[in-house]
Amino acid sequence: MDISKLVNSEDLFELKLVDPATEEPLGITFMIRSSESNEVKKIVRQHSDKFLASRKKKLTSAKVEEEYLDRAAASVASWDWGGHTWKGEKPELTFEKAREVVEEAGWIYDQVSAASEDRANFTKSSAKGSAKP
Repeated sequence: MDISKLVNSEDLFELKLVDPATEEPLGITFMIRSSESNEVKKIVRQHSDKFLASRKKKLTSAKVEEEYLDRAAASVASWDWGGHTWKGEKPELTFEKAREVVEEAGWIYDQVSAASEDRANFTKSSAKGSAKP
């Protein structure tokens, strides 16, 4: 077995969002990037570069929170809202819109972040999707 191909951080994982209270599938699907993917790492590097460039500024909890939210937003490669809306509309995926969704709906952030961080979701032996992250 070629161990170098065991995990592919550029694969996508199909996340089926579940209701935070009942854990029933909502009919909303997000395709999730690994936290180790190039797209997500790009966001992490941007935050690190900003911090390193401004040595006089202190790292604050607000800045750390921004990084986590940006990482989750960058993890969303595509989405299908099914018959659902966000603030009365079917949202088009942009980084800014994904950032808004994960910031304002902590339960969505939790599911996206967990799916992105779970390396098993990006292995050849894993099932490419589940009802729970």
